[in-house]
Amino acid sequence: MDTKDLIKNLSDSFGVTSFENCTFPLIEQFLLEINQDIKLEKIGIGNLVATYGQGNPKIAFFAHVDEIGIVISNIIDDTFARIEAVGGVDPRTLVGKRVCFRTENGEKLGVIGFLAPHLQKPEDKDKSPSFDELFVDFSVSGGTKDINVGDIGVINVEAKDLENDQIVGKAIDNRAGVAVLIKSFEYLQNLKFDGQLMLSFNKGEEVGLVGAKGAAEYLQPDYAVVVDVTFGERLPENVESFKIGEGPVISIGAPINKSVYDDLVKTARDNNIKYQIEAVPSRSGTETDIVQIVGQGIKTGLVSVPILNMHSPSEVVNINDIDRAAKLLAMFALNMSLKTKGSLNV
Repeated sequence: MDTKDLIKNLSDSFGVTSFENCTFPLIEQFLLEINQDIKLEKIGIGNLVATYGQGNPKIAFFAHVDEIGIVISNIIDDTFARIEAVGGVDPRTLVGKRVCFRTENGEKLGVIGFLAPHLQKPEDKDKSPSFDELFVDFSVSGGTKDINVGDIGVINVEAKDLENDQIVGKAIDNRAGVAVLIKSFEYLQNLKFDGQLMLSFNKGEEVGLVGAKGAAEYLQPDYAVVVDVTFGERLPENVESFKIGEGPVISIGAPINKSVYDDLVKTARDNNIKYQIEAVPSRSGTETDIVQIVGQGIKTGLVSVPILNMHSPSEVVNINDIDRAAKLLAMFALNMSLKTKGSLNV
């Protein structure tokens, strides 16, 4: 399976929080192309869970599917509507953009206007707009007659190839994680894995880790690894910086089980997989925070894909980081299976 095509298709799919069902069929298609024997089911609030194998241990990989977006909050007249954020949206990323909304009657295109610099007052040129100042102009698609309060939208962009194995697009957070889970399943087909692998594609992370808790309670795995994204940019001097193209980022810290961290690092070293290390002193801001405290506690690790321009319509990822993370997870699953059966030297 070509990783570039995989991530571009996932990026382009519409999957704002509460609309993950628009992306799930694409995920199911990719998984079934790899192996028809995988069991697919919807659980709880609608998370998609894929299960492969019957043995022990039970290993779960988690990735949230939802992306940030916008919602119609007020219809002003037959042309204009107001919006609010769904998740962590910076209003500056919306100004002057085409946006696409899902409505009862299909997709609806709008434009968020931008006052030409020539017409701006000097005192306004350095200001950043708030959502109180943004309007969507629907005159490009027949006005607001088909728009309702609560309709969900995204910036209308398509993922594109860049140089050096990089892809730019929306929703790379966290379709990169989704791609890692799918590719890890593909890698596992060539390994003698004798455990049970569960892939949990979750709803609602961007508005508060909504889906992961129920999924973890349902699956009750022996080991869990959450896959998300992290910052591939230069960070403050007291924080380690990560680089895209230099491998997945393995986290260590308060919400991380040390034994899972050690096994992930050992797996990366033993298989010559490039990796980076991230210190997580308290909360990780990912599904790790909730998965590890479910039930009596679940041994949980965190693997992240470094990206640029997080929470923007121009997020950038290196496909080699996706492939390396997928290989890391597949080999981790194999090693945990071998360790459980006493056939792995540790």
